Amino acid sequence: MRVRVFIQRLRENKVLDLEENSRVEDLLKTLGISPSEVVPVKNGVIVTEKELLIEGDEVRLLSVVSGG
Repeated sequence: MRVRVFIQRLRENKVLDLEENSRVEDLLKTLGISPSEVVPVKNGVIVTEKELLIEGDEVRLLSVVSGG
């Protein structure tokens, strides 16, 4: 299945082919990104890494900013 991904820290758009029944965590693993580094937004809604993906989803990986 094909999903579109925007990676904020890289300012990059990608189209990825993932296996059916993939989750956000599988997408992150494919990209080599730790779940603690990003906030995943699927089709405009913040989701967890356990969220199931389907053909045509658009996922934005927003950078997490922390500090004191």
